Amino acid sequence: MNVTKLNHYLIVLLCFVFGASTYAQDDDKDNYDNDEDINLDSSSSIVRLKRNYNIGDGINFISENGSSMNITQSVQSLYLMNTSDDFETMNSQFRIRRARMKVSGNLFDKKLYYRIRLNFASDYQSTTSGNRSFNNLLQDAYIEYRPAKGHRINFGLRADYLDSRETRIEGEVLGFIERSELSSAFDAIFDYGIRYQGQFRIGGQLFKPYVSITTGEGQSGLTKNYGGFKYGARLDYLPFGSFSKLGEFYMEDLAREKKPKLVLGAVYSYNDGQTSAKGTNGGRYLYGDANQNIVLPDYQKFGVDYMFKYRGFYSLGSYFMTQASVPNNIAGEFSLSGKFTPYTGTPEEAKNKVLSRLNLGSGFNVQAGYLLPSNWSFGVRYTQLYQDEVSNSFDTYDKNYSLVATKYLAGHDLKIQTEIGKSNIKGGSNDYLYGQVMVTIQL
Repeated sequence: MNVTKLNHYLIVLLCFVFGASTYAQDDDKDNYDNDEDINLDSSSSIVRLKRNYNIGDGINFISENGSSMNITQSVQSLYLMNTSDDFETMNSQFRIRRARMKVSGNLFDKKLYYRIRLNFASDYQSTTSGNRSFNNLLQDAYIEYRPAKGHRINFGLRADYLDSRETRIEGEVLGFIERSELSSAFDAIFDYGIRYQGQFRIGGQLFKPYVSITTGEGQSGLTKNYGGFKYGARLDYLPFGSFSKLGEFYMEDLAREKKPKLVLGAVYSYNDGQTSAKGTNGGRYLYGDANQNIVLPDYQKFGVDYMFKYRGFYSLGSYFMTQASVPNNIAGEFSLSGKFTPYTGTPEEAKNKVLSRLNLGSGFNVQAGYLLPSNWSFGVRYTQLYQDEVSNSFDTYDKNYSLVATKYLAGHDLKIQTEIGKSNIKGGSNDYLYGQVMVTIQL
């Protein structure tokens, strides 16, 4: 192998090591201005590499026939300190909140899109153990067919459309360091399935429908789907047209919308056979009838949400509620090792045991922020949760208050965030106080 060819292979290898994360959950950004033609070796087709690099661009390859590949990476480094409001105990930690690498691209004149994303900061032992275990290193792995502008059909693992609007916004472009407690309580996020995303104008008004059929098991659905499928739909209405610069998929108004922009959404999902608290870590809870056939509860989720932006100001809000139905013939449960244990109590006690493992109740989140001309942003958030009498515990912190300040050095590609907050501990004498700082870089 000659030195010239070796240098070209080293360039390709470095491209895989140094890349950046995606800009939004649903929309990839293609930026191939200022390209440069190169030959990787004598047998390859000509590809183009971007000549001028801006932070956040990633590394882009384009072939002669228009096929493309983008390799990107992001890192978020976090420091967290928390205490009770009497300051008797104090804890702190440094951690890598996210360390992601994404490979995506287009084929056949952009009719096919593919995406693979790994989160290296998430390789830990799941709370689901035994023979129903998984880890969430793999976050995205799907192929999408785009038959016409505004219409997409994707198949594989990705963030679903059936959660709150916060999950439509990736972690690197959140206006706060974390999503709200509402998202923690009810959003399953990643799942495997088939989905449709559309865009229509009716009477001059813009509508975006989403339809989804997934396993309902989260990432563990890649191993086995224990129940039936999860079915759902979302409908978004944009009365003032599309947001500028994909502003629907990040929080602050970095585009500084010159005209008001608003999206209103409604979402519903039905999981035919729920095996975890909210549709994540599927297989965690399995039940059986008297003949030890698997019998599972069904789980429904309803939600409405909005996002508004105008001249540097934004506001986002969501309301969600859940409910479940339990079959009458549940007679026992399977342990994580597969052993069946019959129930000895009444049918009502068995039903309550099943319900006590599901996130049942409601909650809302509302937040707002303003971006100054200096690219300093300030935001405030309030979240409240209401847990049903019989439910898995998700409202330990039932009232949550947050304040955040962000300095954008290069948009969402390089920023520093500082957040302080207070959470009311339900039924407790002391509240939870925290402060955290995070640095985000996308290369």
